[in-house]
Amino acid sequence: MRRLMSGSEYRNRIRVGVIGCGWHSRAAHGPSLKQYKAVHPELQLAACCDVDEEAVESYRADFGFERAYTSLEAMLAQEQLDAVWVLVPEQLTTVVSLKVMDAGTALLLEKPPGVNTAEVIQLYEHAKLKGIKHRVAFNRRYVPLVRKLMDKLQEQAAQGKSIYSLTYDMIRVKRTDPDFSTTAIHAIDAARWIAGADYESLRFRYDDLSAISEGLMNIAAEGTFRSGIRVQLNCYPHSGIARELVTVRGEGFTYELHMPLMENAGSFTGLICSERGRIETIAAAEDWQHAFGFYDENASFLDILSAGGTDLLGLEEDLRSSVQSVEIMEAIRGRAEAYYG
Repeated sequence: MRRLMSGSEYRNRIRVGVIGCGWHSRAAHGPSLKQYKAVHPELQLAACCDVDEEAVESYRADFGFERAYTSLEAMLAQEQLDAVWVLVPEQLTTVVSLKVMDAGTALLLEKPPGVNTAEVIQLYEHAKLKGIKHRVAFNRRYVPLVRKLMDKLQEQAAQGKSIYSLTYDMIRVKRTDPDFSTTAIHAIDAARWIAGADYESLRFRYDDLSAISEGLMNIAAEGTFRSGIRVQLNCYPHSGIARELVTVRGEGFTYELHMPLMENAGSFTGLICSERGRIETIAAAEDWQHAFGFYDENASFLDILSAGGTDLLGLEEDLRSSVQSVEIMEAIRGRAEAYYG
């Protein structure tokens, strides 16, 4: 999805700030921004912010930011920022994002973009009111092999071939989160993205694993997209392997996408394409930042902003496109028996 620009196209100097210097920010976004700046020196990594002074200073030094802050308000007041990355725990995403929007700054916000549907709608309406360009960081949308899989499905559809079903297996090792729904939202959203349709209905089943850890549960969902494609979601946070497998079956074809997780380094990652008995295997990129979509997620957003935002690609609608995924996340958190879109 990254937008390619011609050499003659004007690029604005973009000043970026980051709020939140924790593990995920360090693993995914800091390296991606540093890589992008190496290719586009006009990017200014102006400031980073975290309440932990040691963490923010380390982040500044490691990824090349100019200044470090422990106060969000001070950073927004003192820096002339064009875009801010909001990489905080989901309980803080809404309040922090609203402050960034009120400063008139574009923002990239991590998933989930709010702990419930009401928060996401509030953020969307505020972004629309203020005219804020934004991106929700659902990195699976930017995985190169997800794009390849979607291209394959479009080719089949152009030939009149039907898709029967899509199964998304999200399996982890020793995850004891009392609320795994905030991770399961990746499976929920990626399945929607690949199918190219919203959910029509889902029925849920849960395995209570509270004997292992309070609130822990397996999550299984079965239903249909509005396009008629059947869907299954299987989320097992405390199993024997770290794995995400997307299986799409259709008329004369089966595609299996093994996502490039950091946790399953050494295992096969790639797309297996089986078409009428012929098998083609496409390996994932070796660089994890690129293979798992983090680089393109960041780079394509910066490309559009630096080009003046003339090619928005939905950057004013991203929060709205996230609403159904958050609705289903919220239903799972409440252990709903069913969901109807």
